Amino acid sequence: MAQEANYGENPEECKKNLTIMQTYYKQKAYEDAVRSYRKCLDGCPESSKNIYIVGERIMKHYIKKNKENKELKSKYVDSLLMVYDLRLKYFPGDEKSQMKILESKGKALAQYRINESMEEAYALLDSSVNYTFPKTKSSTATRYMYVTKIMNKKGKLECEKVIENYLKIENIVNQYPENKSYTKLKKKSLDYADECLGCDLLDSLYTLNFEQNQNDTNWLDAGISLLYEKKCTSSEILVKMMEKRFESSPAAKTAIVLALYFGNKEENDKALDYFDKAIVMQKDSVKLTKYLIKKAKFQNKIGNYPGARSTASKALAIDPKKAEACIVIGNAISYGASNCKTLKFGGPEVFWVAVDYYNKAASIAEDPEIKAKALKKAAKNSNYFPREQDIFLKTLNVGDSYQVGCWVNASTTIRAKK
Repeated sequence: MAQEANYGENPEECKKNLTIMQTYYKQKAYEDAVRSYRKCLDGCPESSKNIYIVGERIMKHYIKKNKENKELKSKYVDSLLMVYDLRLKYFPGDEKSQMKILESKGKALAQYRINESMEEAYALLDSSVNYTFPKTKSSTATRYMYVTKIMNKKGKLECEKVIENYLKIENIVNQYPENKSYTKLKKKSLDYADECLGCDLLDSLYTLNFEQNQNDTNWLDAGISLLYEKKCTSSEILVKMMEKRFESSPAAKTAIVLALYFGNKEENDKALDYFDKAIVMQKDSVKLTKYLIKKAKFQNKIGNYPGARSTASKALAIDPKKAEACIVIGNAISYGASNCKTLKFGGPEVFWVAVDYYNKAASIAEDPEIKAKALKKAAKNSNYFPREQDIFLKTLNVGDSYQVGCWVNASTTIRAKK
């Protein structure tokens, strides 16, 4: 129900001044609107909420105009805050309207009175963010995180609360992935919370709260995102959170991260399990190729050379131009040469096949660094070829085709060490 207007002791004069004030306001002639605004404020403050809408705009105009005059600017800030208080007194409206007024006052305090009214600004903005969450305005959320930073700096807010507020804002940002103002908010929030976002502190806080929140997917997602944002990728609690999240929402990108983590920890069975899960779930061919190469490299690392060759060959089947896959296969064959001592040359012939793959990598590589790497490996492994006299003693000739046995089982060309 609309509030009945009270035009004061001189209704006709009040209505006239309201009309003049509104006319100038619509023309953005704020300085011309001041006189009629003040007459309305003094003579009939309960006549229209437009007095306070116009008053807010006028005071912001004069604050900006007098930004170099601290004393005068301060007086206009006082007047702006008074406008919010009077609006709440005379035209509070419903709960949503009241919260909007308090939000505006909180932003003004944060912008102009942070030293004197820090705690009041924080309380107002905290209430506003909680009320509007997750559809909070980016400008409000930015002021909120700014005051959060100041409160922490002054010893009024613990880091745990700073992180909680940051994660709240992160959830808000996620509602607007394509909006530039929210992209800026994300960066500013990260900067404002930075003092509390060290890996050690994040580790301890998330470890402390894990048991209580491990089934809260929003908590897990926000925490994983934050730990990654701060490059806390060796964190054990990050892995626990990712494993828990994987249970409820299996994803290839999570599985590959876990595979690499457990691989570095030498928990080989667990690493291979996550590699396989990542590969099965990944439907994008480009990403799948990368996953296969990562797994093949890991298999080389743990000494499973036939497995590495098989995995890298799958990557090559998807992308025949993937030079890195050829290098991984060459490595597998080179590393596994010692397992082929029963061959005719005692193993050195295996390097013919390894060099074949390195040369192939060099021929298809688009990246100059990968090409240089392949050529370097080819040159190095050529030093392990059989000597020319050994080839002669085996009644073979340089340049002939040759079938290398053992697990390598590949056709190649005989070459001598130079």
